[in-house]
Amino acid sequence: MSVFKLAAAAAVTAGCVFAQTAAPLPLIRDSKPRVEASAPVDWRIVTRPTTGGALISLKLRNRGAAPSRLGKVYLVDGWLDLPTQAVALSMSGWQIPSLVKPVKERVTSQVMMEVVAGSRAANLGFVTFDRIYTEHAVWPEAGRLRVQSWCDFRQWALPPGQEVTTEELRVAPTGDGLRGLEEWANAVASQNHPRIWREPVAGWVGWSWVDPFHSERYEDVVRRNAQAIRERLSGFPIHYIWVSLGNLEGRQAGNWLAWNRQAFPTPPEKLVQDLNAAGFKLGLWAGAFWLSAQLEDKVARLNDALLRKDGQLLFVPHREIGKVYILDPTHPKTHEWLRETFSTYRRWGVRYFMIDFLDSISDVITGRYMPTQYAGSSLIPGPQTFRRGIEVVRKAAGPDTYLLASTGPTLHSMGIMDGVRAGSDYGEGRVLDGPGKGFYPGTFVINKADYWTSHRRATEAWASHYFMNGKLFVADTGNVLSVDQPIAVSGAQISATIFGLNASPLMLGDDIARIAPSRLEILRKVFPRGGNSAVPVDLFESPSPDYPKVFRLDVAKSWDNWQVAAVFNFGREVLKRRLSFTGKQAVWDFWNERSLGVHDGGIDIDVLPESVRVVRLSRERDHPWLQSTDMHVRQGEMEIEEVAWDAGASTLRFTAVRPSGYKGAVFLRAPAGWAAAEPAGLWIARDGSDNSLTIRVNIEFGPTGRVTKSIRFQRFHQY
Repeated sequence: MSVFKLAAAAAVTAGCVFAQTAAPLPLIRDSKPRVEASAPVDWRIVTRPTTGGALISLKLRNRGAAPSRLGKVYLVDGWLDLPTQAVALSMSGWQIPSLVKPVKERVTSQVMMEVVAGSRAANLGFVTFDRIYTEHAVWPEAGRLRVQSWCDFRQWALPPGQEVTTEELRVAPTGDGLRGLEEWANAVASQNHPRIWREPVAGWVGWSWVDPFHSERYEDVVRRNAQAIRERLSGFPIHYIWVSLGNLEGRQAGNWLAWNRQAFPTPPEKLVQDLNAAGFKLGLWAGAFWLSAQLEDKVARLNDALLRKDGQLLFVPHREIGKVYILDPTHPKTHEWLRETFSTYRRWGVRYFMIDFLDSISDVITGRYMPTQYAGSSLIPGPQTFRRGIEVVRKAAGPDTYLLASTGPTLHSMGIMDGVRAGSDYGEGRVLDGPGKGFYPGTFVINKADYWTSHRRATEAWASHYFMNGKLFVADTGNVLSVDQPIAVSGAQISATIFGLNASPLMLGDDIARIAPSRLEILRKVFPRGGNSAVPVDLFESPSPDYPKVFRLDVAKSWDNWQVAAVFNFGREVLKRRLSFTGKQAVWDFWNERSLGVHDGGIDIDVLPESVRVVRLSRERDHPWLQSTDMHVRQGEMEIEEVAWDAGASTLRFTAVRPSGYKGAVFLRAPAGWAAAEPAGLWIARDGSDNSLTIRVNIEFGPTGRVTKSIRFQRFHQY
């Protein structure tokens, strides 16, 4: 491991030179930390060892008589000891895709950056990032890799005689890129202990095929689907009904408490009561820091709290909602407004919110709306001002309310928001507002995998955030699951695979009362939710403009261990991929419901254009064993409770679990030389390639939701 020592008297700030103490950092050479400041500040480096690497921060003190405005503080500015043929994961910091990029030119990344060059990798990741904007950059220069990591104080004034410490940076070498990402997330979780929502989140939002604004009354659509979910998806933990915009009078941001009685004749408290009786909680959309310019009385009331740049009001020109102003997240009037809104919602019984368009108050994090100043002038512009606003929402909404952050900062929402939308509006529909709006004249977009609401954006978000899920926050990499016709069968299978393996929250986009029965069966294969996320094994091998295609899930149960691998093809040509593994594995093709036999060391997979292949890889046995089911994409993790082989009795026993009233199939594999001793009621097929048996066992779940089957076998020696 290469290290460097900071040279004494090597760093300059505000025209003054200060000696530094020795500070070893792995994989960095000849670094010269520096501080941008309007007036001289004393600073010193603090380093300390940590598991797998080192931590570094800078302490700054204003020794002058006047405030010193701070700019960028470079904790690292040196050379990365890796080959120049490298790639880096560039984190956008919000819903713009976070992609692996070749380091052929300057690559930047917010908060954390993983740089990979062959079998060597380096992780530069801040383990604190709740106060100051943090960023990294790497680029080729003079045959080497130049690297910088900095905190940007955005001209925040450090008072005379006062001290401030930068965020803390972790620098760690890693054997491979994926492990580096996971170790960084573990370090952040250990340092910050963020609140984590543990209950799987699933609900219904609709919009994919039914326009509740122009075609049907919104409340009718809600009630119809709530009833249908309890009838057609009964027993599955689907707890939320999410109403988006339709509850607002005039569909205007800021009309939070003006109930739209035309769309919802039932008062909010009674609607909540009715939904609660059916086992649902009401959820709402809220662009909490937006204020429609059409609401003149509210604009006048909150005028002092609106963000400005150079004296002019900042605004968002939204094509559906119209012109909206932005509330200052640090202003007392904003806080009063938010408390009034969300405490009322809480009294109504609302327990889910998608807090949208947080980019408007994110300052430098997204760089879209950067006011001249904030009311909270003592706060550092960026993460600190942003978090001050969402903290008020969190407290007013209550600890038992699920908050989803959207269209805004991802990492900087940690510890306050429960879920973070990691990607775009995957799987969503749009209402028929007219030409130039939404997806008019349709409500949904199909047959374009790289469209901003389609599959590629979802898998990219999954690949770049899987390691944070359940550690830093709930990473909402999927968003909405829509599978009904006229989506192609292969498209529905892609969506179900994404949600089946990403461990993400899920909102249903289809009209459950009217969904085609064959598509309802596809929906059922992702319930119940839970488990770990599959890993993008080729993330660093497929840099942009390519995309990760292979995700692998390790499943460990008391009765067996196996892997589920998904290979996505969003292109127009057949994709060929080899899945490598150790030893001999029995392979099952999930969507094609087909045994692919036993393979040693790997299997070559062909994936048709715009489709997915999902295979289960399980250790070969010399006796009959479970091979798969048709009930869940994870093929045993969520629907099989126990499997056991009794060698003395030559009997395979398994227990399946599913809500009462459902049916399913369990597929068994028996090696050549085994036969079912009691074949009645079994579907038994001999595989012509190796003389093994594939056996289908039908299951019908009764009131207990648990079925145990015992299948007796016998040996024979005909072959």
